[in-house]
Amino acid sequence: MKKISTLALALIAMGSLSMPASAQVTFEPVSTPTLESGWYQMRQVVGVTRTDISATAPRYVYSAETAKDGKYYFASDAAQKSDATAFVYVDNTDGKYAIKSINGKWGDFVAISSNTKPATYDITQMDTNNPTQYRVGTSSYWEDWSNWNYIAGSRNSGNARFEFSKVNPETIYDVYSVVAKGEFDPNTMQITVVNTLDSNKGTNTVYNGGNFFFTKGTTVTQDNFTITEKGTTGLSKTVKFDATAKALVVEYTLDDKENKYATLLASSKANIAKTGVGFPKAESKVRTTLAAAISAFESEQTYAKYLTLSSAYTAYLASSDIQMPEDGKAYTFTAVFYDGAKRYMNYAESGYSLVPTSDETNANYPETAKLICRKVGENKFTFVNNDGKHFVWKGGTDGANSNKGYVDTYNAEYAVTVAKIVKGGYVVDIENEGLLGYVGVMGYRKPSGKNPEQDYFIFTVNGSTYSYNQANAPFYKTSGGDKHSSLIKIEETTYPNTVTFNAVSDVEGVSNLATFSAPFATVIPEGVTAYYVSTADNSKATMKAITGEAIPANEGVLLTSESAEAVTMVPATDETLATIENNKLGNSAGAAKTIAEGDNAYILANGANGTAFYKGKIGSTLKANKAYLTLDVVGGEAISMNFGGNVTGINQIVNAEQNNAPVYDLTGRRVVRTVKGGLYIKGGNKFIAR
Repeated sequence: MKKISTLALALIAMGSLSMPASAQVTFEPVSTPTLESGWYQMRQVVGVTRTDISATAPRYVYSAETAKDGKYYFASDAAQKSDATAFVYVDNTDGKYAIKSINGKWGDFVAISSNTKPATYDITQMDTNNPTQYRVGTSSYWEDWSNWNYIAGSRNSGNARFEFSKVNPETIYDVYSVVAKGEFDPNTMQITVVNTLDSNKGTNTVYNGGNFFFTKGTTVTQDNFTITEKGTTGLSKTVKFDATAKALVVEYTLDDKENKYATLLASSKANIAKTGVGFPKAESKVRTTLAAAISAFESEQTYAKYLTLSSAYTAYLASSDIQMPEDGKAYTFTAVFYDGAKRYMNYAESGYSLVPTSDETNANYPETAKLICRKVGENKFTFVNNDGKHFVWKGGTDGANSNKGYVDTYNAEYAVTVAKIVKGGYVVDIENEGLLGYVGVMGYRKPSGKNPEQDYFIFTVNGSTYSYNQANAPFYKTSGGDKHSSLIKIEETTYPNTVTFNAVSDVEGVSNLATFSAPFATVIPEGVTAYYVSTADNSKATMKAITGEAIPANEGVLLTSESAEAVTMVPATDETLATIENNKLGNSAGAAKTIAEGDNAYILANGANGTAFYKGKIGSTLKANKAYLTLDVVGGEAISMNFGGNVTGINQIVNAEQNNAPVYDLTGRRVVRTVKGGLYIKGGNKFIAR
């Protein structure tokens, strides 16, 4: 080092000569197409909202001691700083940039504070005629704001221009770095280090990755630093001060690591296995990411992979990309109260009520508690139950249909919205894992004297009394006296609205056939034709095709399909209902039907005489949501079908009293013995021998 003369020392003592500890160095703008990583001084030379900024009147960007509004660690001033706050650090990683305050905070395009390096952006040389001027940002840019003395972004002009001057602080200061390392999550932990020595010419407060700038030759010890942390619960730390390397190193170790590893892995595996409404979709990114993180952590349990798994699991719990109810599927709704009690929602004559049960997974729900879904909009649904009632919002008061919790017919205004509930606001005292699989449900409410609004189902507990309440925000509080909850579990269940076809070969023009009925109107699926029986006698039933988009409630029908695939009968909403008159098909809509004396009931089957309606056995049971033929008087043992007015040439069923009639082949010759599969005539009717 060059020695300072005796005269110079005297002048310094007199205050006539400054020591070279000042950062106020000559600003020499760089003009390279790219900036290399390192320390710089930075100034703005083209303004946007501030007209006082120019190449001859620049504003110098510097590292601020504290953040403006808790966000901005970069300020600007017309005067060039004379201490280490004049510096900023430019990080160039593969041509993408980030700018760091001397205190360790990184700035993205809006200079927001962050504990870790943010997403990168561009520092671009914009004009070959002004090669020293650069634009900072991508899509949004670093710019001045009118009358503000700090740098902020989120503007879209990109017209601001900055210059950078390369500096080497180590020639002026003893630069000490603050390094946090070990087993901690930088996204959740913040380390703060304070040093108030007079020889500290930077900021008093520094974060992980930041630097202190001391006057050359300053004696610094570990005792000169005060360290505090946030988000370090469950961590032990060791502090190491290396005066030679000029580094304050704080190393963290995860307490009870083995148990924490096992607990996180078990929770992740248990919850990723759960599916259904309220859980992340099977194809969602959070689910595939968590699956990959679980697999990686099982193969090698390192802290880095533990953090990856923890991050993936947190994202999984918080994801709003959840499975929603699906068309035609049946569900049960279970309310979860503030005290943890669970009550499923069920239709009663007075409305939906909460049936006392503490079993969340009760498999013995009554049919009236099963709600069949129809999607009617983005996250909007109508649910209809086995009594044909549409489920709507119910509160303490103000619900539709006198607050009964149901309406008799579909009304788009009353459709309910299903949404994920997130922690925050009134949803407190419950961990994110506790919200997994639960949703909030909102519906039409019209408070007295006010316009209709969408409100949440809210459930209240008062001692042993469980009831409805009303609010336009979700609730879950187990403290503060607010005994409310809006958590609902929607679980898939079974309901007989899926039609399985029977393949037939002896009904002309028909490949697959089934009967159906429902206590609510249903949409006729694409590729399916629905028929009812317009007339029937003791030997033949005439089918009439339904015209319309939907089958009315409590009407028995026959369904035909070219495909053998099962179809799900979805509740109708605004579809045109078919007009059905004098239907001879009875129904078991909503409940199984026991065949009684006097019903004159005939059941569709493939019997001794082929596919036909066969006389139902007294006391036998027909499953729910089926159809059967009814006659005014008792007919034969089997009734044939006539589709569309054309008597089926193959399926003319022979009545019992014709069994002794002679049999002829198609040439008119009488035959004594039939051959299986052959076509013959008996009693004037064609049939296939079996």
